[in-house]
Amino acid sequence: MNTAKLPVRVLFCCTGVGIMNRGVESAYREAFDGLKNSPGLQAWLIKGAGERKPDEFPVWCLRRTHPLAKWLGRLIRRNGYTVEQLSSIIPVVAQIRRLRPQVVFYGDANLGFQLFALRKWIGVPYRLIYQNGGPSDPPFDRTDFVHQVAPLYLEASLKSGEAPERHFMIPHGIQIPEPPAMDGVAKRDARSRLNLPQDRPIILSVGWISRQHKRMHYLIEELARLPEPRPFLQMLGAMDESSTEIIELAGRLLGRGNYSAQSVSYEQVANFYRAADIFVLASLQEAFGRVYLEALMYGLPVIAHQHPVMKYILGEHGIFGDLKESGTLSGLIQRVLPTLPDQKSGMAQWNSVRSRFSWEVLKPDYLNMFKTVAAANV
Repeated sequence: MNTAKLPVRVLFCCTGVGIMNRGVESAYREAFDGLKNSPGLQAWLIKGAGERKPDEFPVWCLRRTHPLAKWLGRLIRRNGYTVEQLSSIIPVVAQIRRLRPQVVFYGDANLGFQLFALRKWIGVPYRLIYQNGGPSDPPFDRTDFVHQVAPLYLEASLKSGEAPERHFMIPHGIQIPEPPAMDGVAKRDARSRLNLPQDRPIILSVGWISRQHKRMHYLIEELARLPEPRPFLQMLGAMDESSTEIIELAGRLLGRGNYSAQSVSYEQVANFYRAADIFVLASLQEAFGRVYLEALMYGLPVIAHQHPVMKYILGEHGIFGDLKESGTLSGLIQRVLPTLPDQKSGMAQWNSVRSRFSWEVLKPDYLNMFKTVAAANV
């Protein structure tokens, strides 16, 4: 049999798909959907919840949001996320033995550590590719290959002494919607459907509604510096115990009726991009930041911290500043508000994303990565 003509068998493995809607899980969902029908590829998806399909398999795990997972996480001095991964080992191994993939493509490090250690016992000679979407620091000594999604982290790994042949640099891909309609009618319709204000600008931020990492407190404090009437703030993202502080701060500094904090499905987020005027994310670093691409595709001005990864993603279309400093963001917002984009600039942003990050463009690179890894000796 000519094995060169057989499709490469790849198992996409992310227990958070179906449970959480963070960037990591959204990236895996999009990657699987964007690549699964490619010629020369047999792809399956392992997820933590959702409908079972011929190529998608929900496996049992103790979800990170469950009180028992949180308690066990504290007991082992880790967290519920680690418990979720470790609890899924036996169901994941069962799927590996059944499907016999050549490549396991994963981004949950603790699950990957177990698959690396147990490979001989499992009895399937798969190769492991770790998608460094955290990002994690080298050494990467418990995986076979590493998928880097931004040049900064590839460069850091190579400088640390990692072997170049073990690393692939391919950015996350993204589904491209129709070109944005930059007219007032479309925006008013979107706001009406979402019960958002019609009489003032809307600033959108998408990410974990917390002080940590996404720094929603900084965004609120900077908006409070602006003279009234201020723009309306719409925060979208995962919420947990730490979100209470953020919502209370918004109520105290911005006032009731001047902000909203919600968790919505990935499919619903697009409507908020259509309704907004400016996108802001106050985090000081990102492994990638797919939300920047989403905002660009819908024609929004994007304000971000002056970090190499953000500059790589946004390029000439980003509005950058030192968001560690008080007053920086409020100043940038005041600069942007009088010159909101038109159809021409919106199309330029959309084309920039399509030409660099669409699956049409990136698919050959992903397929080459999978084929290279499948053929490697480990």
